[in-house]
Amino acid sequence: MPNLMLTNWCNYKCPYCFGMDRMSPKVKAHAMTDEVFLGIMNWLVASKYRDPIHLMGGEPTLHPKFEWIVDEVLDHDFGITVFSNLATEKAPEYAEKLASFPITWVVNVNPPSKWTSEQRLRIETALSHLKHMASITFNVMPDEDDNEWAIELTLKYNLDRRIKVGFVLPTYTQSNYALNDNEYYVVAEKVTELAQKGEKYGITLEYECGVPTCAFTDEQLGILWKCGSKLKSGCCSRLDITPHGEVIYCLPLASVASKMYNEFANYQEAKEWFERSFAPYRRLGRTVNCATCPLMNPRQCNGACLAKNLIGVKNLNLK
Repeated sequence: MPNLMLTNWCNYKCPYCFGMDRMSPKVKAHAMTDEVFLGIMNWLVASKYRDPIHLMGGEPTLHPKFEWIVDEVLDHDFGITVFSNLATEKAPEYAEKLASFPITWVVNVNPPSKWTSEQRLRIETALSHLKHMASITFNVMPDEDDNEWAIELTLKYNLDRRIKVGFVLPTYTQSNYALNDNEYYVVAEKVTELAQKGEKYGITLEYECGVPTCAFTDEQLGILWKCGSKLKSGCCSRLDITPHGEVIYCLPLASVASKMYNEFANYQEAKEWFERSFAPYRRLGRTVNCATCPLMNPRQCNGACLAKNLIGVKNLNLK
């Protein structure tokens, strides 16, 4: 099921944000209207799928009717995962009200050393309510020496003991900060270290899209396997639906192709169109070595983020 972008603005302005091509201030701020939201819900019901719907942004808790949207999704018998930084004014209130609901929260966080006192109060208050219904996700940065804070937060607030880590992805337009090729290996070492530290507390790592297998040495892959944090490399995104109702393959590729959701009969038809359109470009990979890599054939690895792989490709022809 898709990621519903309830807003296209955020209380943070992170330089690595891979959604900035569709976010304010680059485009006009907009919240999903009742009409668009209800139309999408009816479309998803017609799709006859019952996978959880992801509520995201921007920052979803900034939507003025966030609680009503949550109620509507639950009334339609869909599960919910909320992707939030929990640093907005109303986030602690929503966390308290919804903590007992069948809603999981994926909390996008930067290192606590970078939080303001106000952000710290809001985030920690919200986490204290959500407990195991929340898990942490963050981008491992090449210049951050210690990522053990993610383990400390998980233990302190009794969060879900799965931490999702990401490599900073580029937009197709290269409008954000993203890792260069050499930094992949630096980040891979930091991820391996975090996995080893987390194993001591029963904490395992999961991975965002676009993490290439070859960023890790064979020894590191073995360590991750032994720690229960085995790498699964992939780039097969849930579709995103913008506040205006446009379907995009993912935010890093937002500038490449989009169609209104009601141009498709159902979600599966939309997913198949995007997968078919991008299929000819799948084997490009991140480097020239990807084309002959044995991991590409059984699709055990997609060679990194598709947006990164397509940078520099001219005359994209999506059908």
